[in-house]
Amino acid sequence: MRKLSLLALSAATLLACGEWFGPPLDPPLDSGPVLWMWVGPKDEAPPCVDGQPPKWEGWMPQGSPDSCEPCTCGPAACTLPSRVSTNASACPGGGRSIEFGAGAGWDGTCATPASPVEPGEFASVVYEPPTLSPCTPSKTPEPPPAPALFVRVCAGNTAQDPPGFVDCMQASKEGTCRDGLTRHEFFEALIDDRACAPCECGPPAGGKCVANVSLYGDGACGAQVDAALSISAGDIRCTDIDSTLALVALRAELVEAEPGACAASVPAVIGDVEGREPRVVCSFP
Repeated sequence: MRKLSLLALSAATLLACGEWFGPPLDPPLDSGPVLWMWVGPKDEAPPCVDGQPPKWEGWMPQGSPDSCEPCTCGPAACTLPSRVSTNASACPGGGRSIEFGAGAGWDGTCATPASPVEPGEFASVVYEPPTLSPCTPSKTPEPPPAPALFVRVCAGNTAQDPPGFVDCMQASKEGTCRDGLTRHEFFEALIDDRACAPCECGPPAGGKCVANVSLYGDGACGAQVDAALSISAGDIRCTDIDSTLALVALRAELVEAEPGACAASVPAVIGDVEGREPRVVCSFP
């Protein structure tokens, strides 16, 4: 939890005040009001008259924003395919299939999977396409400040209205005001328990990813089994292969790599601002 910083918005009108849960207190008939209240930005609050310390100071909440600063998403990078699948039958396949891959995180350099595929075990190869990687969301933002007006209440029965203050009296012990008076509530402290929902990114879209994939019959990627095949994102290709060489190694490279993009979430505000040590006061007409 964190206490709300001393942030206040300018008040459109000044309000009057009195104490919550205190005993009823009638204003003297001939010496002016019992209390004076000022509402506005804290850095503009005037002091109490005659050098008196404030009777109360606090905050009058003005609602809370329901959304946080926008999230953003990083680009969706093109990712190389990391495997092919051999098939004992010609395209479209249907015979025994063997996966031949370099493993996740492959950078496309010459790779030799643990088990080669012998020439009599495959008649076609299915090439997987390059893909777009997930986008990385931005850091979850902090919630925006909760608007609140600063309240200063001074005691005293001065004959003249202090500049900028409004005259008022204490509320009843039940926190109610007499007929004809206006009720105002504020808090000596505001506890901000709000947070922003984590930033998230939608599925990647757009971009253009094209990879050249080559198959080899030796561990040095010198004896090519199949001509380099260009595969675009979303394109799964089956190719018939008539080879006397075993399938030993593969290599790939991105020849086009235009990143995609993701839609970012709009993080809602979670939690609320809680007022502590409430005060209720009644302003005169």
